[in-house]
Amino acid sequence: MNRIALFIILIALFTSCGEGGREKGGASTAGAGGTEAGDSANTKSQGGTSAMNRAGADSSTALNRSAGTELHAGAVLIASDIVTEVIIKPDPEGDPWEVEKVAGYNGQVLVDAVFSRIYDGSMTVYDYHSGAPLSPADVKKIESEFKNDRTKIGKISFTEDWYYFPEDNRVEKRAKSVTFGYELYNNTGKVYAYRAAFRADLN
Repeated sequence: MNRIALFIILIALFTSCGEGGREKGGASTAGAGGTEAGDSANTKSQGGTSAMNRAGADSSTALNRSAGTELHAGAVLIASDIVTEVIIKPDPEGDPWEVEKVAGYNGQVLVDAVFSRIYDGSMTVYDYHSGAPLSPADVKKIESEFKNDRTKIGKISFTEDWYYFPEDNRVEKRAKSVTFGYELYNNTGKVYAYRAAFRADLN
């Protein structure tokens, strides 16, 4: 009788241990599966980061070739040849927000420096529409159209590439060229449009 009772107890213990082992094994498998999924996600994430770094490096190389400037590794090109236009001399009697937007503009130094480079022969600029190079004499003629008064340049247009730095969560814009637009007036003396003077490529 004692042997039978002992035998039953041993079977019960064995069965209990087996089920516990299976439960642990199941948890372990689930855990491993979770880890594998996590590792897979990490691998994908690392792959994405690596791809972004490669894209940034490629973009950096391209930028260095085109503009001769340094760009940190990890930059991702998010926009190419974006055109940003700014009316730098809005009508003071018009929308106050248009005036407020450019309150910090102080770009006359840029305008004067570009014209100086054109006239000393160190910069070639291009016709905005055809892309043909313009001589200093051509630019002099254009400047005479707004009576050599550079304050009549009321609009600036930049062609830009935009780069995003994921690690720093910041965006950097690189201007590739600038186009000056001078004011055209109606018969009441109000600005009604802007005419592109030329396109100047930037380093």
